[in-house]
Amino acid sequence: MTVDRTAVPGRRTTVFGWVWSVLVLGIGLWVSLATGEWIALLCAAGLVILPVGGLALRARRP
Repeated sequence: MTVDRTAVPGRRTTVFGWVWSVLVLGIGLWVSLATGEWIALLCAAGLVILPVGGLALRARRP
């Protein structure tokens, strides 16, 4: 009996996406609170939204 490995890359991508999102938003929040500027949080949100949008577009392609 063989094991289906087609779902493994999708799972790894999802885990990496969650880790990336939490890490970038955490650093952005920390810098924003440390400096008192909101631009760091805005940049961090952009670094999370753009890759997620790219993955969503890639998933739509046949």
